[in-house]
Amino acid sequence: MLIILGIIILCLAFVAIFVYFLIVYDGFFGGYDFTSSKAVSQKVIKIISDRHLESGKFYDLGSCRGGFSAKLARRFSELDIVGVDDNRLRIFCSKIRTVFLRNIKFKKQDIFTADVSAADIIYLYLPQELMPALQIKLQKELKPGSLIISNSVSFVGREPNEILITHKHKPNFQRLFVYAIN
Repeated sequence: MLIILGIIILCLAFVAIFVYFLIVYDGFFGGYDFTSSKAVSQKVIKIISDRHLESGKFYDLGSCRGGFSAKLARRFSELDIVGVDDNRLRIFCSKIRTVFLRNIKFKKQDIFTADVSAADIIYLYLPQELMPALQIKLQKELKPGSLIISNSVSFVGREPNEILITHKHKPNFQRLFVYAIN
């Protein structure tokens, strides 16, 4: 019996180490990897609560490994969350992380081909160079009243409806730019 238990523990340790190295590999070679801070999560939760969007549709474009979206799914059980990322490993990690959450799903898809027309809220934490093309896509696809929350980068030539400071001691670090679609 002890031998079987030892083999099971050894197998679990091997799987954990393998997954760890996959994540490290992905961080180095998998492209952009932006994860949202706890302070950002708290601000987005406040935006959703203050605007009574707890039962809306939330898209996380460039969802990485799903940590941010998972926090929102746990906090708002009626919020329908869709994470979109173009990396298979990140989508796999996201699905494993949220296997018991019913209000969240992840898609392996390019953010520029994803249909986001049903979204009430779009969350972005992406490089600045993607923003001009994304601005055009979102303006075309989103319905009036939809919100775009962009972490740290803003749209060129468009004033945000609101700028939220996430760190009071570092006001220029990780600001949230909130846009409302007219």
